[in-house]
Amino acid sequence: MKRRLLVAALALTTPLVGCATVPRPQLCEAAVNPRERSFPTPDTWFGLLLHGFDAKHGAAPRPPVDCSGAPVAWEEPSADECREAGPQPKPLPPKERLDEKDLISVTTQANERLVWVITRRFDNGEGLGPVALVETTKKGFSVRGLGSLRGMTENVQLRIEHVGSTDVLVAEGDACTTEEQPQVCRRAARILPLRNGRFFAEAVSDSERACLGAGWFPLAREQIFEMPSGLRRKFELTSTLVFNSDSITVQEQVSVSDSDPKQPSIPERLYRRAQNERKLTVEDNVLVGSAPSLWSRMVELQVAAGAKPVPAKPLVAPEPPKEDPKATGTAKNIP
Repeated sequence: MKRRLLVAALALTTPLVGCATVPRPQLCEAAVNPRERSFPTPDTWFGLLLHGFDAKHGAAPRPPVDCSGAPVAWEEPSADECREAGPQPKPLPPKERLDEKDLISVTTQANERLVWVITRRFDNGEGLGPVALVETTKKGFSVRGLGSLRGMTENVQLRIEHVGSTDVLVAEGDACTTEEQPQVCRRAARILPLRNGRFFAEAVSDSERACLGAGWFPLAREQIFEMPSGLRRKFELTSTLVFNSDSITVQEQVSVSDSDPKQPSIPERLYRRAQNERKLTVEDNVLVGSAPSLWSRMVELQVAAGAKPVPAKPLVAPEPPKEDPKATGTAKNIP
């Protein structure tokens, strides 16, 4: 039988043996047997990162709370406080039981990995849950960095990049269509600086600290607008993130094409193509951008000219609720 010890300690602890750098916080710990330390199961990670996880029924607490006692929550910048609002998807009903599909674990170096537990999903293909930088110790696992992450859930890649004097979590993933054939996947990235043991979802601000947009970077994006002329104008974005020692370079390219709904047999016509490069720096408690995104600037011009966005279809359809005959009434009706 495995034993767990969860500790919420935001104060800095003693540095590792032989390490002369600034000591890292120790947020939570789990003591496990040698086999589970070498071959952790999904329940190992669920139990470590979710305070109050019900291992018997595989159920996450509602609302979710991470192992330090902090709520698992996320808030995107809104249109009235930011030049470019973050995505505002609709949440899907939470699952009754977590399974291996709700776990992302990536080894970053010897005895260290990034672990993301997805406790809630959204209709744009994103998921939300606690994310942690976990160190394997002689007794089990120790969480050295912790926060909430909302990101795309298909083909996920998690990694740590060092920019300036700060480590940042980079979370990339796909959102894939469920009905289109061939299937179309669009990729996006989140950037979360690690500060004093916590991953923070910080917005991108300009030099005057005015909000430019969320720390959310679509690597592929598409939006169709209805123009006052009756034409349909399609915007397509491709972008790349390049991590340098002192900054992050965002390379963006946007192509715009027109089509006439009244003449569907006529191919789309290229209207415009533009590209741009902007810089992000990780400063104290803020991500600073050199300019707004190329996408936001081009879209603003179209909206000012009377263009109206065509609502996109949800990428993920909610699954019908499944009855678990083994589950008790208490487990099925967790508030």
